[in-house]
Amino acid sequence: MRPVRLEISGFGPYSGKTVLDLDSLGSKGLYLITGDTGAGKTTIFDAVTYALYGSASGTNRDDDSMLRSKYASLDTPTYVELDFEYSGKIYKVNRNPEYTRRAKRGGGVAQEPANVVFTYPDGKAVSGIRDVDAAVKDVIGLTEKQFKQIAMIAQGDFMKLITEDTGQRREILRHIFKTKNYQTLQETLKQESSALRNACESHRGSINQYVGGIVCGEDDEYAEEVTKLKEELPPVEYICEIVEKLIVRDKARAEVCTRESEELDEKLAEVNARIAKAEAREKAAAEHEKTSNMLSELQHRRKLLAEELEKENERKSELERITSELARVDAEIPEYSKIAENKRLASETERDIAENTELLIKAVESKEAAETKLEQIKVELSSLEGTGEKTVELSSQREKLEKRGEELEKLSEMIGECEKIEADVKKAEAELKEEQAEHDRLMKKSEMLCAETEKAKKRRSELEKCGEEREKLLREEENLIKRQDQLKKLSEDIEAWKKCRSDHKKAVSAYKEAADIAEKIVADYESNYRAFLDDQAGVIAAGLKSGEPCPVCGSCEHPAPAKKQVKAPSENELEELKEKADRARAEAEKRSSAASALKGKAEELERKLADNANEFLGCGSDKWAQRCEHELINCGSERNELEKKITEIENLIAERDKLTQDIASKEKQAAGILTAIAETDKKLTELRGVRDRTEGEAKQKRSDAEKKANEIICGEAAGDIRSMITSEKIRLNGQLVQNSAELAEEQKKAAHRKELEELIPECEKDISEKIQSITDHTAAKAAGESRLSELSERMAELKKRLHFESGKEAAMYADSLQKRINEIRKSFEAAEQAMKGIEKQCSEEAGKLKQLTEQLDSLGDMDSASEVAERTRLTEEKSKLTEKLRKLHTQLTMNRTALENIKGGSSELAELEERYKWVRNLADTANGKLSEQSKFMLETYIQTAYFDRIIARANERLKVMSEGQYTLVRRTEYEDKRAQVGLELDVIDHYNGSTRSVKTLSGGESFKASLSLALGLSDEIQCSAGGIKLDTMFVDEGFGSLDENSIEQAMRALNTLSEGNRLVGIISHVQALKQRIDKQIVVRKERDGGSRAELIV
Repeated sequence: MRPVRLEISGFGPYSGKTVLDLDSLGSKGLYLITGDTGAGKTTIFDAVTYALYGSASGTNRDDDSMLRSKYASLDTPTYVELDFEYSGKIYKVNRNPEYTRRAKRGGGVAQEPANVVFTYPDGKAVSGIRDVDAAVKDVIGLTEKQFKQIAMIAQGDFMKLITEDTGQRREILRHIFKTKNYQTLQETLKQESSALRNACESHRGSINQYVGGIVCGEDDEYAEEVTKLKEELPPVEYICEIVEKLIVRDKARAEVCTRESEELDEKLAEVNARIAKAEAREKAAAEHEKTSNMLSELQHRRKLLAEELEKENERKSELERITSELARVDAEIPEYSKIAENKRLASETERDIAENTELLIKAVESKEAAETKLEQIKVELSSLEGTGEKTVELSSQREKLEKRGEELEKLSEMIGECEKIEADVKKAEAELKEEQAEHDRLMKKSEMLCAETEKAKKRRSELEKCGEEREKLLREEENLIKRQDQLKKLSEDIEAWKKCRSDHKKAVSAYKEAADIAEKIVADYESNYRAFLDDQAGVIAAGLKSGEPCPVCGSCEHPAPAKKQVKAPSENELEELKEKADRARAEAEKRSSAASALKGKAEELERKLADNANEFLGCGSDKWAQRCEHELINCGSERNELEKKITEIENLIAERDKLTQDIASKEKQAAGILTAIAETDKKLTELRGVRDRTEGEAKQKRSDAEKKANEIICGEAAGDIRSMITSEKIRLNGQLVQNSAELAEEQKKAAHRKELEELIPECEKDISEKIQSITDHTAAKAAGESRLSELSERMAELKKRLHFESGKEAAMYADSLQKRINEIRKSFEAAEQAMKGIEKQCSEEAGKLKQLTEQLDSLGDMDSASEVAERTRLTEEKSKLTEKLRKLHTQLTMNRTALENIKGGSSELAELEERYKWVRNLADTANGKLSEQSKFMLETYIQTAYFDRIIARANERLKVMSEGQYTLVRRTEYEDKRAQVGLELDVIDHYNGSTRSVKTLSGGESFKASLSLALGLSDEIQCSAGGIKLDTMFVDEGFGSLDENSIEQAMRALNTLSEGNRLVGIISHVQALKQRIDKQIVVRKERDGGSRAELIV
C-alpha cells in the first residue's frame, strides 16, 4: 500500500484545504516531514490512518470531537481524502467525522453526520462505516492495530523498552501484543486461590462456631461432655453422637411439658370468662352515668338555641324591605346602559354626517371632470373620420411580396444544399489523400521500429553481467566505508586526545600563573597583617603609665614601649586582603585540580587509543595524527575510484533497464502500428465509397437548382443564380419595409379611433354614476341629522326617570343591599341548623341511656376479686411451665441446627481443601511465585516468544547502525530469586566481549537500540500479517540525541528499509536530516492560526 494523494480539510491544525501530491515522492527512498513544533507533522500520518480506519494514530487522538480544526470556519468542511496504490491499482477513500457547520438555510448551525465512501479502481463505490472498514481490511489485508504497528514507528514507546525493568516492559508488550488475557488468567487464578483459602478458613470457623452453638444446661448430665466437645474438638462423628443423645432426651421432656400446659390452658379459659363478665358490668355502669350527665347538658343547650331562633324570626320584616329596595334598583340599572348606547349611536351618527358631506363634495367635483373629458374625446374622434380604408389595400400588397420572398428562399436553400454537397466532395478527396499519406507514414515507421528493436536487444545482451559487477563493487565500497568511518572515529579520538594534552599544558601554565599571583597576594597580606599588629601594639603602648600594669603582659615597668605605625592598614582593609588571599589560594588549587584531571583524561584517552591505533596505523603515538590523515586520504581516493566505477556500472545498468523498457515499449508500439495500418486500409476503402456517392448527388442537386432558377428569375447561366437571388431579395426587402411602415401607421390610427369610440360609453356611464352618488350622499346626510336629533331627545327623557348619576353608582348600591340580605339569611339558617343538631343529639343520648339500664339489669351482681386471684395463680404456673418448654424447644432447635450444619460443613470443607490445594499450585505457577525459583509469570513467558523474535529482527538493524559492535539478547539467568524476571534486556559489546545491561548504553546508542527494536517489531508484525506488502512507513522523532556519525549510521539502516520499492517518511525537526534528505514535506504555522503543508521534491 502506497499513498498517492492526500487531501486534508479542517482537520487537526490544518484550518483550510491542503492537498499533497505524494506520488511525486516516488515509489522508494526517504523523505522528511519537518516543520515547527506543534505545527502538525504527525497529523499527516494521523490523516492517512483516519482515512483508512476512522481513528488517528496516537493514544490521545481518538476523540472524534478533537479531529475538527479549532481554526476552521463554519463554512469549511472537515474531511480527509486519500488516494492509494495497492498491487498497481488506485483506490480512493473519503472520510469525515461528525462536526458542526453553518446551516445551509437560515443563519444557525447544523451537525454534519460522520460518513465515509470507498471507491474501487473500476469506479464502484461503497459507503457506511462498517462496509468501508471491511473493504479497507479486505484490500490492504491489515487491521487498524497492525497498520499502526507496521506503518508508524514512534520512538518514545520503544525507548521505554530500553530503560524500563521487566514489570514495565511487560506493560508495554501487553499493549503491543494484546497479552492482557494471560494477565487476566493469572489474576483470576490468584483471586480464585485466595477465595478458596478464605472459604476453607470460613468453613473451619463455621464448624467451630456450630460446635460452640451446642446447648446444654450447667446441671445437665451431659454438661461435662459438651464442655469437652467445645474445648477439645474431637472427631466429627463423636460430636454428632453426643448431640443426637441430647436431642432424643430433650424431645421426651418437651412432650410431657406440652401436656401439662394444655390442662392449665383449659382452667385459665374458665376463670377468664367469669372475670370478663364482671368487667363488662362495671364498664356498663360507668357508661350509664356518663350518658345521663351528657343528656342533661344537651337539654340545657337546646333551650338556649330555641331563644336565639326566635330572635332571628323577628328580623324577617327587615329582610322583606331590603329585598323590595333591591328589586327597584335592579330594574333601573338596564336604563343606564340605554343612555350609554344612545350616546354611542349619536357619536356614530355625527361621524356619518361628516363623512357623507365630504363624499358629496368629491362626487360633484368628479362629475364635472368627467363631463370635460367626454367633450375632449368627441372633438378628437371627429378628426379621425375616414381612417382604415387604405389598410386593406396595403395588406393585399404585402401578401404578394411575402409569397415571392418565400419562393426566393426555397431557391436559395436548394443552391445551399448543392454547394454543401460539393464541399463534401472536396472534403472527401482531402481526407482520402490525408489517410493515404498516414498509411504510407505508418509503413515506414513500422520498418524503422523493427530495426531499432533488434539493435536494442543486441546491446542489452552485452550489458547482462553488469548487475553482478555492481554487487561486487558495492561490497568493496561497504568495507571501505566501514574502514573510513573507523578511521574518522579514530581521527576524532586522536584530535580529542591531542586537544586534551594541549588543554593540560594550558591548565599547567594557568596553574603556575595562579600560584605565582597567590604567592604575591599572600605575602602582601602577611606583611600588612604584621603592620596591623605592630600598630595595635603602638596604640596600647600610648596609653601605658609608669607604675601601672600592662594590659597585655601585666608588667608595671615599660622600658621600650612600641610605637604607632604611620601606614598601618585598618581592620576592614586587612579583612579584604585576607579574603583576596583566600580567593587567590582557592583559584590556584582549582587550576591545579583541573590540570590533574586533564592529565588523567589524556592518559585514559591515550590508553583507549593505543589498541585501535596499533591495529589501523601501526606507529607510535607521535605519528598517529599524520598516519591517520594519510590513511583517510588513501581511503577517500579509493572510495572516489570505487564510486566512479559504481557510477559507470549503474549508468550501464540504467542503460540496460532503459533498453528493456524501450524494447517492450517499441514492441508494443510496433503492434499498435500494425493495428493502425489495418484500420487505415479499411478507412481508405470507406472514404473512396463516400467520395463516389457524394459526387453523383452533387451533380443531381446542381441540375435541379438551375431548372428552378429559370422558372423564378429567368436566368440562363447557372453560375449567376446566387447573385441574382441576392439582388432580387434586396429589392423585395425594400418594398416590404416601405409597405410595413405605411401599414403600421394606418393600423395605429384605426386602433386609436377604436379606443376613443370605446371611451365615450364609459365616460357617459361614469357621469351617470357620479350624479347618482351625489343624490345618495345628500339623502344620507339629511337622514343622519334627523336621527341625531331623535337620540338627543331620548337621552334627556331617560335621565329624568333615574335616581343615580351613573349605572356604576346604582350597581354599587345594589351590591351593598345584596350583602345585607345574605347576612340576615345566613344568620337565620345557622340558628335553625344548630337547633336541629341539638335535638338529634338529645334523642340519641336518651336511647343510649335506655339500653345501658337494660344491660345492667341483665348482668346482676358478681365478686370479681376471688376470680382474679385464681387467675393470677394459674398464670404463674403457666408462665413457669412455658419458660421450661421454651428452653427445651430452644435447646432442641439449636442442637438440631448445629448437628445439621456440622455434618454439612465437614463434607463441604473436605471438597474445598482438595480444590484449594490444586488451584493454589496452579496460581503460584502462573504468577511466578514458586519457591526457590525465578519469578517467571505465564504472561511473561508468552511475551518472551514475541520478544525473542523482535530481538532477532532488531539485531539485523542494530548490526548496521553500530557497525557490528552491539547485539541485543534477552537475559536468561538471574541471581535475585525474589524479583519478577523474564524480560530483562542485555547487550553484547563485541568490541570488548562483555555482556551488560542495555540501560548502560549512552543516549545515542540507546536511540539506535530503540530504533532497531521498533523496526524489528514492524518486520515481525508485517511477517505475521500473512505476507501483506506495505510500501510506506513513518518514523517519528528521536534523532536529536545522535551525533553526525550516528545519524549517518541510522540513515543507512533506514535506507535499507526503502530498498525494494518502499517509501519511508521521517518525522523530525533535526537540522542535519534537512541537509541529508532532499524530498521534504514542510509544515508551517500560520500567523492567524492553523497550519499549512508544502511538498518540496
